[in-house]
Amino acid sequence: MTLEQLSPQPGDPDVERERRTVPLDRSNGLFEVLASETAHEVIAVVRESPSTPSEIADELDVSLQAVTYHLRRLQRVDLLTSVGVRYSKKGREMSLYGLSTESVTVTLTEPRM
Repeated sequence: MTLEQLSPQPGDPDVERERRTVPLDRSNGLFEVLASETAHEVIAVVRESPSTPSEIADELDVSLQAVTYHLRRLQRVDLLTSVGVRYSKKGREMSLYGLSTESVTVTLTEPRM
């Protein structure tokens, strides 16, 4: 049995995730992060299945450094989160990333409760 087979499997990708509403004045760089096509592609990969940075890099055919940069930025605006770990064939622990929210709505005014 390999270390990969012993790794915990990521959660069900169809799990219900929260939907967030963010006032424009508290969007904290959300638009800047989402302005990048690479960020869109990273989101698309992890939406299909939680993935490690190296899996995302391979899927998108971009550098691991570029993926790591976008993962950090997407985490900072609460779009992605670490959802578990997977072990490489060499036994290294690798974080799995997945969506932290189903959708984000940006409002021009404070949301009414």
